Amino acid sequence: MIIPPLPTPFDQSGHLDAEAFRDLAQAIEPHVDGLLFYGSNGEGVHLTREERAAGLAVQTPQKPAMVGLMEETLAQAAIALGEAEHLKARVLVTPPRYYEANLGNDGLLRYFGGIADMGKAEVWLYHVPANTKAPLPLPVVAELSKHPNIGGLKDSSGELARMAFYASQKLALELYTGHAPTFLGALGLGAKGGILAVSNLAPKPYKEMLTLWQAGKVAEAQALQAEVEPFGRVLAQGGFVLLKQALRHLGLPGGYPRPPYPSESPVWPAFKPLLEEFRARGWTVG
Repeated sequence: MIIPPLPTPFDQSGHLDAEAFRDLAQAIEPHVDGLLFYGSNGEGVHLTREERAAGLAVQTPQKPAMVGLMEETLAQAAIALGEAEHLKARVLVTPPRYYEANLGNDGLLRYFGGIADMGKAEVWLYHVPANTKAPLPLPVVAELSKHPNIGGLKDSSGELARMAFYASQKLALELYTGHAPTFLGALGLGAKGGILAVSNLAPKPYKEMLTLWQAGKVAEAQALQAEVEPFGRVLAQGGFVLLKQALRHLGLPGGYPRPPYPSESPVWPAFKPLLEEFRARGWTVG
């Protein structure tokens, strides 16, 4: 499966544009296998409680949905779970980060296990150290994988050694990568697919790569990975600012980042030719 972490559109004054959010989801959904709201590229941490609820209220996904949960305590997590409940969505949960040094492995087990024990949604673990600066230690992952309500893991680190650990332990988790440049390597180590920022723009080559891999056409999959690697690498450098700029360029309602973040990325001059090449090949959504 290929799933995009949708950006959350704001207008140029920084206000949530719920209509654009709905329209963006509906424009991208036919090209992918599901939708993630409020993931790392969704700026969930920039939203008020009211905005989070309003953004989800307009969504009517026809394919499997996930909602990012990036809280610090179980009390906050319970509120976020309630906001996502009407979508019947899985929740993708990052570790608490502000007081991470005080938490330790036992605290992480209490946090993720506590959310799973609430029983409101299937929990997926989310390892994204570039953003959270918080670890998700491998022994913690192995222990949490035994919980009946923890069903999956997204690893955006790009560390294939971690993917190899997950595979070697035969964890009872669905594994997904969030790192486009190592997508094929992750598939080789047991990932079922990708939850990838690039799939907001150009899901087609990644879906094709997955199909080739599943059909045993390894050489063709490797050739395609080499073709798309610069696209994913440069987009990762520009993050959600570049992603929104690219969506606007394609005529999609990506909106703008919320201030103080800039509306344009310094990486755009390097990324635009790659985006135009993908568009010329019929790989882009817009």
